[in-house]
Amino acid sequence: MLLLGGCGQADGAKTDGGKTNGGITDGGITAGTDINVKEQESEPEAASGEALSVQEIYDLVTESVTLISPVIMQDNFIENYYNIDPALLEEYVFSMSEEATSAETVVIMKLKDKADADKISAALQLVIEEKSGEMENYLPGQYDIVKKSAVKTEGSYVYLVISEQADAIEKIIEAQL
Repeated sequence: MLLLGGCGQADGAKTDGGKTNGGITDGGITAGTDINVKEQESEPEAASGEALSVQEIYDLVTESVTLISPVIMQDNFIENYYNIDPALLEEYVFSMSEEATSAETVVIMKLKDKADADKISAALQLVIEEKSGEMENYLPGQYDIVKKSAVKTEGSYVYLVISEQADAIEKIIEAQL
């Protein structure tokens, strides 16, 4: 069985107020313990018709859906565990639950070159396969959630949602792409 963990930023570490750095945030993530869809009054639009960053899209997700103890994974994690070259990405958010009993994962990646979509999609398919293997005999309910997930591509974006609230999360993502 493969168990993965991540760690947050150390206390007192310098931050830039939660701004993105290649799609990675250094703050602003809150852990939830329940899955729960929150009321959302309206979806914010980017100023002057510009597309939202993947971090802003992820923030919309976390404002609308309570994720289970989300942890943002860094470049070295996605490269070492899933062979995703961060240099291929304009920006990304790769969030996984730190709870061993939850398969919840939200990944949104904006590619520098759409030609890399198949390569990134294959890497995210590996995420599904590994989560499936971890949960199949351990947590059948989480296994069922993983089996319902799929890697999706829209233009230069590739995303994956593994969650009991996948429909709500995907709707938010798709509305912004």
